[in-house]
Amino acid sequence: DYVVDAIDSVKAKAALIAYCREHGIPLLTSGGAGGQTDPTKIEVRDLARTEQEPLLKKVRKVLRAQYGFSRGEKQKYHIDAVFSMEPLRYPEAEEDACEIGSSVTGLNCAGFGSSMVVTASFGMIAAAHILRKLADGAAPAAAVPAAQEETAGA
Repeated sequence: DYVVDAIDSVKAKAALIAYCREHGIPLLTSGGAGGQTDPTKIEVRDLARTEQEPLLKKVRKVLRAQYGFSRGEKQKYHIDAVFSMEPLRYPEAEEDACEIGSSVTGLNCAGFGSSMVVTASFGMIAAAHILRKLADGAAPAAAVPAAQEETAGA
């Protein structure tokens, strides 16, 4: 009844989101949990409205460039996203432990640690959100295929 996306690859995540939206499959996508320590900062919002989340920011860019998703702050994607509002804590370089030029950059999370209380909370909040949607009986907006959504508004 629902797809839960916890993919870390930007291209694969964007492809799954676009496929689900095109085919009317309800989906909840997850941002990254690396570098987070406070589970009370986790929220669920429309993917177009997430903040403090570099993975989802890059996914939105790919969705706009390759899959025709809308641009603009007032637009929603009708895809739920679980993410943390906590600012990322970047790993501190330890001169003794790292070779010169081996710093972690981009979305490579090799240097980010993850806290079990945060990763578990991401999963529990995602599950609770989906169960609430299913119990309410209202299909999420993504359950309407994109083609039907366009003709319904015409």
